[in-house]
Amino acid sequence: MPHRVDIEKREALVAAACLRILERDGLAALSVRNVADEARIAAASLRRLFPTQDALREHCLTIIEERVTARLSELHTTGRALTLDILAQVLPLDAERTTEVLAQVQLGVLSRTNKHLARSAQRLNAGVSHVCARALEVLADAGELDPSRDLSDETDRLHALIDGLAVEHTWDPAARTPSES
Repeated sequence: MPHRVDIEKREALVAAACLRILERDGLAALSVRNVADEARIAAASLRRLFPTQDALREHCLTIIEERVTARLSELHTTGRALTLDILAQVLPLDAERTTEVLAQVQLGVLSRTNKHLARSAQRLNAGVSHVCARALEVLADAGELDPSRDLSDETDRLHALIDGLAVEHTWDPAARTPSES
């Protein structure tokens, strides 16, 4: 009987390997061969899932988006606590989210010169903006945001703050503890 491969499991294994490589070794080490070795699968098998390096890179951004979305769907708090919980999902407050931010920064920079990656990076960036908007909507619904504030402007400001904190953490992980962010 032929061996059946669970594609979703394989993709998750590959994504985890990609993110580990990006965190540990950087973008230059993100190759099909290195990912295959890290995931302990044959390079040919990996190439069937991701025929190009760009496809592999895009998958990294997609998996980050999926992870954040899954964490957001598990939130059950309300009011200000929910706002903080929402924002915490896109900040490097633990090992998983730190790995995601490091990957996002590296691939985001690459997307400036890689047109194949640009759309995925822009989609992930728009997702962060959506997270910021949602957090502010929760505050507004709870009556904790001045109604005269322009939600679009406040979203842009919050997004810039979140990005700044995330980038600061990538340059100097000891700069702030999770409770300070």
